[in-house]
Amino acid sequence: MTDQPIQQSRRRFVKRSTVASAALGLGATGSVAGGEATAQNENGGTNGEFREGIATRAAYFSGAVFRVVSPPLEDSPVVGDLDVLQNYDARVIEHFNTNDQGYLFVPADTAVTEGEVYVFDDRLSDRADDALAVENLLRVQYRPLTDADLPFQIEEGEDFEILEGAGGEAAVRPDDFYSKALFEITSGPQGWIPQDIEQSGLFTDYNTVHAQYLGTNQRFLFFPQEGAQTEVDRLYAMRDEAEIFDPAGNLVAAEFTPVDEGSLTFDDEFLQR
Repeated sequence: MTDQPIQQSRRRFVKRSTVASAALGLGATGSVAGGEATAQNENGGTNGEFREGIATRAAYFSGAVFRVVSPPLEDSPVVGDLDVLQNYDARVIEHFNTNDQGYLFVPADTAVTEGEVYVFDDRLSDRADDALAVENLLRVQYRPLTDADLPFQIEEGEDFEILEGAGGEAAVRPDDFYSKALFEITSGPQGWIPQDIEQSGLFTDYNTVHAQYLGTNQRFLFFPQEGAQTEVDRLYAMRDEAEIFDPAGNLVAAEFTPVDEGSLTFDDEFLQR
């Protein structure tokens, strides 16, 4: 893997759906834009207060921003009849940046609005429940994000520029691949390559680096080819072009490209990761 300056050849790149927020890391504060929210919701609580819910383990990331994209579902997706989920509504949520979807269960009398944006608390609820653990569920806390939380408008179609002539090809595990998602390489080579990655490199060698999807706290191992141009702490985008490849099978061959951060609508403070 090389660590060379990125060439400044730009091309427009449109991301399907994003939610931009500088409040991604403020889950534990319970405050809005430096002050407590005071607006009352329909149930008498304050709009800025954290609410309790239950989420699938795959759907929860500390401090992650998400949008509720469904009305209450007719049936619970959880197999079995858990007493703890009685009188709970199941909602589908979609995460910022990756657009990954999951389930959030909320009490039926909780005001949750389809299309609105929320943020998970940095901390899990202190109420333990063995029945939930068996079904890979967690008690979580979340709160709505208001306009006061956002230093800019929520964008339905994030339009940014990519820098041609840099980046390259990489291997990534299917569960860690999100087309067009923004991510940051957070380390240099780790001096170790998993066996399946090594076996898949019939015509090239790979490195192992740490990476994180922007605004999600979702960290993953990323395997750029040795000839790929990468920089630590730089922002990249996964390209559309990807395919499952053999012989290891459980891998995605992906292309990635650096992003011109000046073309993003995100606030400068948000980009100071």
